[in-house]
Amino acid sequence: MRVADAIGVHEVPSRVALGHTRYASRGWPSYENTHPLLDCASEIAVVGDGFIENYEEHRESLKKRGHSFKSTTDTEVYAHFLEELVKQGKGLMESLVATARKLHGVYAIAFLAAGSEKIYAVQRGQPVVIGMGRDCLFVSSDIPSLYGFAEEALVLEENMAVEVGLDGIRVVDIASGNEVSLGEVVRKRVKYPVEVVGKAGYPHFMLKEILEIPDAMIRTTYSIMEKYLRLAAMILFGAKNVYVIANGTSLYAGFVSSYYFADLAGVNVSVVSAAEFPYYVLENVSTGTVIVAVSQSGETSDVINSIKLAKRQGAVIVGITNVVGSRLTIESNVYLLMGAGPEIAVPATKTFVSTLIALALLAGYTGLFTGRTSQDEYRELVESVRNHAHLLKKEISNYSRRAEDIAKTLTSWSSLYLASSGINYPVVLEGALKFKEAAIVHAEGMQLGELRHGPMVLIAGGMPVIVVKPIEAEAISLYEKVSKEILARNGKLITITQDGEGYGEVFRVAESTRVLSPVTTIIPLQLIAYYLGVKLGRPIDTPPGLAKAITT
Repeated sequence: MRVADAIGVHEVPSRVALGHTRYASRGWPSYENTHPLLDCASEIAVVGDGFIENYEEHRESLKKRGHSFKSTTDTEVYAHFLEELVKQGKGLMESLVATARKLHGVYAIAFLAAGSEKIYAVQRGQPVVIGMGRDCLFVSSDIPSLYGFAEEALVLEENMAVEVGLDGIRVVDIASGNEVSLGEVVRKRVKYPVEVVGKAGYPHFMLKEILEIPDAMIRTTYSIMEKYLRLAAMILFGAKNVYVIANGTSLYAGFVSSYYFADLAGVNVSVVSAAEFPYYVLENVSTGTVIVAVSQSGETSDVINSIKLAKRQGAVIVGITNVVGSRLTIESNVYLLMGAGPEIAVPATKTFVSTLIALALLAGYTGLFTGRTSQDEYRELVESVRNHAHLLKKEISNYSRRAEDIAKTLTSWSSLYLASSGINYPVVLEGALKFKEAAIVHAEGMQLGELRHGPMVLIAGGMPVIVVKPIEAEAISLYEKVSKEILARNGKLITITQDGEGYGEVFRVAESTRVLSPVTTIIPLQLIAYYLGVKLGRPIDTPPGLAKAITT
């Protein structure tokens, strides 16, 4: 039976309706947190996606003014703010604009009110589109969902509010309060066939999710609540020893975090495979041990088993995950939500980057307690992530085209090396994993110097070697020596570089800080692996023999 039939939607005497399928971000995935969320009088219904950064302070203020909250999610704050303003005699659009100015973050909100046959929505960094059907107008979070309902969609620019009714559409700029002509609103055709609706028109989820990395970075900076970040940092500051445990992609992010904790907090952490943890680390775990457990799904069995064993011996668990309500969030003493959004492809891409950002923020905040990082430096770290994300958003399509060209030259090879030094060393380990998963070719990642200790003997006849040029000045001479040796042995050298200078074929990426260098350099590796898999006809999103906890 269809849900619409089960709840009797067609029997409701209304020409307007509001609903939402929620991916939990703030608030446990429970009935109480299910959208729509209502105001005190049950006359305003709100749905939302994203993160309201300053909702806690406003929630407490609203409670003191007599508002009663029924959920623990941030979206409900919107309903009560709107309720107050409407009671003061303000119009619905005026109330929406005023509320949007007060509540900061990255989100999209839509609401309807009793007695009105209109839907109101606001775009604050999260997409809002209006579908133009023959007999109906639709408000949605993306264009593909409109397939079969509308032929054309209006795409709201950032920081715009919209009123949608049968008598027309009105768009208002939040900052100025001025109405925007519909002629200035971007219009796009709804043209995705049914089989790619979930992929937003992309041929594979993997490509879609790589291109979502800049947005995921920004979401992570808003998703992690400061009160939990502070608590996790305090726990790390007081730790006797710290272990970062994970598997696969998350493990390589953990390796990068060892550089973050050393640089930003002056703390040495041990990074261990969760599968190996019980065999040689567990005996050293006791009261005072902190385990930073990383799993994008929050369901990785080796991670869950290891933290259960560690807790029995007195360890405190700090979890980092992308899924609220997962086993990792249940087992952790405190957890940080990376907020990358759903990731469907088995080869993890945007969650790797969001994990890096989450770990960098945790290291930076821990540095506030150790004295390695100042308040200003931490704020600069957060802003640098957001600014770099905006830069990557402009550049990533160019990276995609360049990666596709390079992938065409690799199709005759079933094996390749990837190498780097310093903070980008773990990046090539993760890059090699992407080639195995997406392209199903043998790829080996290694420290740049180790290439000279044995593996160099296999380089001949144009064998591909992808080198991420180190960002550390001390490693440049090693890069130059090894690159010359690769070329001398007739290897096909591809250099990914931030300064535009390098040996062999050069793939230039945006310049960044040392902290953000792994974010910058992993993207071309992901894209090359993806396009190589496409050229070879591989099942990109579902590699044989692999599964993803969140998709199973």
